[in-house]
Amino acid sequence: MSITEWSDDIALVDLGQEPHLSDDLGALITSLDGPGAQARHVVLDMREVRMLTSSNIASLLRLRKIQKLSKKRLVVARVSDRIWAVFLTAGLDEMFETSSDVGTALASIQLGIG
Repeated sequence: MSITEWSDDIALVDLGQEPHLSDDLGALITSLDGPGAQARHVVLDMREVRMLTSSNIASLLRLRKIQKLSKKRLVVARVSDRIWAVFLTAGLDEMFETSSDVGTALASIQLGIG
């Protein structure tokens, strides 16, 4: 996982494939909700993610809850067709803000759209 501090208030997170995805999501949750955590908007770039486990989905939902409580946005970007099918089946498409590309996701946060 790489976290790019896009601005003082926005983090761009590139997620990898399993088994790293679980670790990446755990580390991200800790950085946003652990000791000394800084609340910020997050864009998750999921272009490398090829599968989601139930544990990954639980982590995404926890991340969503953290962001809602801190009144910060979470945008999931560049979701593959395979992962989008999981989102649709699990009803996650209704729960998460999504974007087809990272640039649009970043711009929507910066402009307060969404």
